Amino acid sequence: MRTQLDETLDQLHQQLASIEELAPEERSKLQAAVDEIQESLDSSDVDSKSLADRLADATSQFSEAHPALANSVGRVADMLAQMGI
Repeated sequence: MRTQLDETLDQLHQQLASIEELAPEERSKLQAAVDEIQESLDSSDVDSKSLADRLADATSQFSEAHPALANSVGRVADMLAQMGI
């Protein structure tokens, strides 16, 4: 499961880099959430409530305009939930 999550996080990073019309504030929020997930997983110090809140906040404003990106974020959240995080 961790390998799948790492791959999905990599895809999310690629999508963030390739979407030009994403507002800087939205990009910053989502990038911060993705970075927090990666750092938390690397250190095994995961605050699932904080991660869930950040992901929800980061995707709420752009989910209609960027459905593929929102879908990737949703997959990350699902994987975290399956891992019990």
